[in-house]
Amino acid sequence: MRRSLITISITLILACLLIPGLFADEKRPVTIEDIFTLKGIREVELSPDGSSILYVVSVADFKENTYNTDIWKIPSSGGEPIQMTTNAKRDYHPRWSPDGRMVAFLSNRDGRTQIWLISSFAGEAYRLTDSKTGVSTFVWSPCGKKIAYLAPQPPTKEEERRKKEKEDVIVVDKDFKMNCLWLIDVSTREVKQLTKGDFHINSFDWSPKGGEIAFSAQPTPKVADSFNSDLYLISLKEGETRKLVERPGPDSSPRWSPDGKMIAFISQDGKTDWFVNSYICVVPVAGGAPVNISQSLDEQVNFFRWGPEGKNIFFLGPTTVTFNLFSIPATGGKPQRITSGEFVYGNFSFSRDFSKVAFTRQSPSEPEELYTSDFPRFSPHKLTDLNPQIQDLALGETTLVHWKSVDGWDMEGLLIKPVGYQPGNKYPLLTVIHCEPADCFVYDFALRRTAYPVQVFAGEGYAIFLPNPRGSGNYGEEFRSANYRDWGGNDYQDIMTGVDYLIKEGIADPDRLGVMGWSYAGYMTSWAITQTSRFKAASVGAGMPNLYSFYGQTDIPEFMESYFGGPPWEEMKVYLDHSAMYHINKAVTPTLIQHGAEDRRVPLSQAKELYQGLKRNNVPVEFVIYPRQPHGIREPKLQKDVVKRNLDWFNKWLRGVEEKK
Repeated sequence: MRRSLITISITLILACLLIPGLFADEKRPVTIEDIFTLKGIREVELSPDGSSILYVVSVADFKENTYNTDIWKIPSSGGEPIQMTTNAKRDYHPRWSPDGRMVAFLSNRDGRTQIWLISSFAGEAYRLTDSKTGVSTFVWSPCGKKIAYLAPQPPTKEEERRKKEKEDVIVVDKDFKMNCLWLIDVSTREVKQLTKGDFHINSFDWSPKGGEIAFSAQPTPKVADSFNSDLYLISLKEGETRKLVERPGPDSSPRWSPDGKMIAFISQDGKTDWFVNSYICVVPVAGGAPVNISQSLDEQVNFFRWGPEGKNIFFLGPTTVTFNLFSIPATGGKPQRITSGEFVYGNFSFSRDFSKVAFTRQSPSEPEELYTSDFPRFSPHKLTDLNPQIQDLALGETTLVHWKSVDGWDMEGLLIKPVGYQPGNKYPLLTVIHCEPADCFVYDFALRRTAYPVQVFAGEGYAIFLPNPRGSGNYGEEFRSANYRDWGGNDYQDIMTGVDYLIKEGIADPDRLGVMGWSYAGYMTSWAITQTSRFKAASVGAGMPNLYSFYGQTDIPEFMESYFGGPPWEEMKVYLDHSAMYHINKAVTPTLIQHGAEDRRVPLSQAKELYQGLKRNNVPVEFVIYPRQPHGIREPKLQKDVVKRNLDWFNKWLRGVEEKK
């Protein structure tokens, strides 16, 4: 009898161990609360000698209703990280002094953003600058005795009087406050203004010997004028400024070569459209015509650094759904990929001799973490584990999917399978569209995509489709510009043929389809519900359903001219034909509308138009306005509301589950 009981007990124990989800291996679905526990790395800065790394950690602070950022330090060889700043405000943009003994950073702990200093060996930070308008960025001088920084012009006495007397009227496109270049002595705190506000400076770099500064400037601070920036040089001794590169389109982010003879910069190579490639160009400091050295790369480049001897340039570039580090000869040629694997790399920082590199890496199953490697031999070593709680969460598997569009074009996107996915079962499908036309869904780690809790959806049994339709970035200029004058045309068909593909594959239930998106994706969602009744629920975030009226309301009307070939009075038909409001009588899909009250990019009036159109046509609609919020919802408490409302909305209309009180 005793032997029988022992046998039964052992059998039961073994059976329990074989049941998935029990004991130590049990994982639970992602909740909305989990989303806001994630810590993110915002910046990485390797010390000049390569021995230590500074990095910025961001986390939601619900008590202050903001995102707090602090600076941490960790040895490149590994070890326990040290928290350098603990202030409740934002501490960010850390930069080592050239000798590695001091760290300068930006902080708003005293109200306006200023430059602060702290010993790299720890201690209390102290404020260096006292700018009346706040500092936006800075760079140490090569000798480490001075810091150059950007700050807007301070108000004049007359402007201060008008504000005090409440006579401070606003004249549109007048009285801009330009970003000026300033210089501060680290020891004496003596400040010198280098430029006088004739233009708006957006980026700059010191010459290797410290006698000159190269900078990029645009006519005004307006967003559209960033597409009309030129390069200048200023001599710190004489105070004279000369123009180095002048041509149409943006020329920005100048970087001096190690020998001080050349300057590399980011450029659209004379083009002005918002969707064309950006390249690395070089120009002699003595003057001459710029040379495009990355013309063989059919993509947009944003980050680069000169190699130690000036023979090559390293840059971060997209490869469809990944981002990788490349090297290219400084004289031009074919880029060579350095990193490998299906990852999204970013935040590269090199030691002075380029023997070490620090960076971040992430994938759909791995949160963004800090890594280091010897260089140029690349062998990543992980240094941080910021989000160990992820190990307890059941994530939907992310896979790459391909399909053909209506005209035979090859399409690509991501599919997040529901947790516990079983082949042969059909699942409700939620299509999430990316925010801007030239955005791209990539292999990064995301529990949510803007307002949409994709991994929470996956845990509740949804499949999530993330398409990259024509117009998306990372697939070359021809693909990126293929939605020119055709928003809601073939880009919409690309999305719908992707949905059809997933239905054909037996993954998606054709009777339980939802669609959602923010900004341009909000436009596309509003367009979709006027073109088909197949979607049983939709969510429009900060969308522009009326392209005609949007042109006169947004702060970037030039963006619309670039995509539609001109202003609406010249291209009326294309604006109207591609606006959801002029097809609103066809809409039947229950729609959630979410919008920030202070959105200047896509003003609230666009959401009001859509709401009135749907309400007038008796379509179930819920309209939620978020106070104080610009184009993106920034406050964690309101972000949580946005996410929860989306979850409840699709559960109600696709699964028949009412909101949990």
